Amino acid sequence: MKELSMHILDIATNSVRGGASQILISVSEDLYNNEFRFDIQDNGKGIPDEILSTIKNPFTTSRTLRKVGLGIPLLDENCRLCDGYLKIESQVGCGTTLKSMMVYDHIDRPPMGDIVNTIIGLITSNENIDICYRHNYNENNFEVSTKALQEALEDVPLTSISVIQWLKEYLTESIDELRQ
Repeated sequence: MKELSMHILDIATNSVRGGASQILISVSEDLYNNEFRFDIQDNGKGIPDEILSTIKNPFTTSRTLRKVGLGIPLLDENCRLCDGYLKIESQVGCGTTLKSMMVYDHIDRPPMGDIVNTIIGLITSNENIDICYRHNYNENNFEVSTKALQEALEDVPLTSISVIQWLKEYLTESIDELRQ
């Protein structure tokens, strides 16, 4: 995966497959400490210890159609190449937390990619899951959650074209404002 947004999409999709009803995605760009982090936490079914112990191996997967899972091994390799780490904690019946860190200005760190459309795609394709997205840039931050959006919109679905257009503008402007 050539962009970090694709790693985020892959891990969040794993959370969806794991039966999560809540997913928290946190992105942190800490230039002061030269760190790029993203964490994903869910309340899904969790990962059994025997799978968790080998999850960074490409031949470890819970899928039945193919016997290879490359998302986590590729993310792990990207983190290591960028002098960082990937940690995964999970408890069966409680959920999973993935924490990743890379040196921010490392020459091999993949670009962020299209995080706006990644988050919109996750939100609009999983209306029954409370997805919260937090983005920090140094000391600036913002947050958006489907729960708050649904409360504000009342009966208007998140898949409405006008909501999707607004959300795209809101996310784009919010991320741009963080960096000013």
